[in-house]
Amino acid sequence: MAINSKFKIVFIMSFLTLALCMGNVFAASNNKPTEVNADTIEYNTQSGVITATGNVVMVQEGSKITGQKAVYNTKTQQGSVTGNVVADKDDLHMTANEIFTQGANNLVASGNVVAHKQDKTITGSRLEYNSQTDYAVMPNGGTIVTADGSITGNHLEAYMKENHFIATGNVHIVSQTRNIDAYSDNADYYSDGSGKAILQGHAVAMQDNNTIRGDRLTLYLNDAGQAAVK
Repeated sequence: MAINSKFKIVFIMSFLTLALCMGNVFAASNNKPTEVNADTIEYNTQSGVITATGNVVMVQEGSKITGQKAVYNTKTQQGSVTGNVVADKDDLHMTANEIFTQGANNLVASGNVVAHKQDKTITGSRLEYNSQTDYAVMPNGGTIVTADGSITGNHLEAYMKENHFIATGNVHIVSQTRNIDAYSDNADYYSDGSGKAILQGHAVAMQDNNTIRGDRLTLYLNDAGQAAVK
């Protein structure tokens, strides 16, 4: 079945939908109505595959995602949106080259990923997220920017409920408000109000004209900007 000329169609089914950034960016829609607009929409009733091509716009209960092509399998609950993807949900705004699901609870965004939510911005080439555990990983590295500062590494993990971020490899932490520049092999960074960063392995922190070094440094980025060596 093919539908052309930007014909509007509403599927009462499990389709791609947005929920929270770094928390249900995609999830099963629990049979909520999803409105899909595209230049061409094809639905294969035997395979259960829906393909929307050209100026794709999907809207569901205030969530919106746009791209150039969307494919969804109603039987496997796997789908993807590709081509200058823009996703909005509440205070989430995310862009990527492609976003696809791996089952009902896992999603992957790849290619120039930029996600904004509240006071956090996440950038990288690939973002993997599990909506059940609220856990995200950037296996190819990236940067997380918070109100306290930013952390960059070759490998990043984010425990969103705890506001706890782990960076591994070539870690770089910057706090512009406290004029702190720090480097290490690994780091645990907390944006839960403590503003604490624990650096381990060849750690060095610089503030103004002062430099401290140690195998383990603990920085507090939301008070007087002090750095404690432990």
